[in-house]
Amino acid sequence: MTIIIALLFAFAVYLSVGFFFGRNTKKISDMLPMGLSNQARVDNPREFSSSTVATTISLATVIMAFFELAQRLGVWLFWTVITTSAGLLLVRLFAGKIWEKINNYDHRPTLHEFLGTEFNSRTLQYVGAACTSLGFLLAFAVELTVGSKFFAGLVPGIPTPLVIIALSAVAFTYTASGGFRAVIVTDRLQMISIWLLLLALPAFYIYYVVSHGGWSENIIKIPSGLLNFSYKDGLPAFLLGIFVINVPTFISDMSIWQRIAGSQKGRTVTGGLWNSVFSSAATWGLFALLACFAFMIITPDQDVNPLVAVLQVVRGSGGAVSTMVLFFAILGLYGAMLSTASTQLIAVSHTLYEDIFSHITKLSLKERVESKKQLLISRLILVLAAAASTLIVQLLSYAGFSIADMVFAIYGAQLGLCPLVIAALTLKRDTLKRMSVWAVTAVSMGFVTGWSSAVYGRFTGNTSLVFLSPVLSLLVSSILFEVGFLASKTKRSS
Repeated sequence: MTIIIALLFAFAVYLSVGFFFGRNTKKISDMLPMGLSNQARVDNPREFSSSTVATTISLATVIMAFFELAQRLGVWLFWTVITTSAGLLLVRLFAGKIWEKINNYDHRPTLHEFLGTEFNSRTLQYVGAACTSLGFLLAFAVELTVGSKFFAGLVPGIPTPLVIIALSAVAFTYTASGGFRAVIVTDRLQMISIWLLLLALPAFYIYYVVSHGGWSENIIKIPSGLLNFSYKDGLPAFLLGIFVINVPTFISDMSIWQRIAGSQKGRTVTGGLWNSVFSSAATWGLFALLACFAFMIITPDQDVNPLVAVLQVVRGSGGAVSTMVLFFAILGLYGAMLSTASTQLIAVSHTLYEDIFSHITKLSLKERVESKKQLLISRLILVLAAAASTLIVQLLSYAGFSIADMVFAIYGAQLGLCPLVIAALTLKRDTLKRMSVWAVTAVSMGFVTGWSSAVYGRFTGNTSLVFLSPVLSLLVSSILFEVGFLASKTKRSS
């Protein structure tokens, strides 16, 4: 009952936020961050920091993946902590240039519009938008699917499809109603619930250990090698794959660019990113510790995610303290799921609407920004995207993809944009224009390579190939783009 109450409480809070901002969502620029002085905005560095860190924490691809990977990798999970902070630091180093570039536009461009304009290639805008959209759609569906399975593990007997429908309905209802501003506010609520979780679970760990024989008796339950940096099977591929996913990915992440676009002042971005670097390290580090020390409480079981097993122990302990811990844990976990889902939905809605659909309408930017009809269309795109993505990930689940597999496949396939973003921020438009065909080729082949290697690795049982899919994606994209750069220089000099 505690689990259901916590979930319903999260539903009520998030829907209330969506409906509150929905009252003032009158036009498309209130829904999506397309310009200044509209509802779709980020107000200050604190909001920017909370929202940015919230985009990095999800139930499926971080929290449950940590507990799943801890059985094999132990304290090597801290490599994900270091590389995530490094990735946000990279965005901070380029933040001034990003802010300078987007302020040359008469509106707030999407990431793909920015690339298309700088490279003078509408095709690049379409291809980049398609790759990003597919990545976010799959990430959204993974979040919902894992959230439903997580719930089924704690409350058996409720049909999984019913839980997926409930979770997706809440996510797209409050996102479609309140738009980008509702996402930013719920991101802040997510971080509050995450910190409550990160206080409650360690408190239970300590309580459990003290009441079950003390530290010396329980530490030895942790499988050998998990608390030291000894070699593990597949470790090099994991370290390289995580580095490539976490360090370059944020600078080419549409959800990060949305937050920059929604900021009203430059110091909101720069100040918020500094805070994000340290806050992400603290939250991710605590989750890594919780995952590693979970085996003091539970016995590893390949058929049950360790986080589910830990919460089953919490529920079985009884008493007011355990009930409170369980409530805050569920609130934090589903807060993370809903907030992450809304971030993915608003990013893909913005991308599909602005980068693809807006060119079909033939309306000017001024006409679209003030149009109520365009607002309804953007909401329809959001709902249809949510439905389509859930179907796709169900097919992947039936194909045998685990949480960790999907993490590497989804995020790895988007990395082809990274070399283009850095080039667009550092090179002149004349140079970029000569490389536009190579840029389209680089993004396309990077995407195909990333997904092909992940799928092939999954079906052949080659875990290392799944881990290396983001490396291969970025490598192919970078090589092709570099070849294009050298070819354009040679052609110009001749």
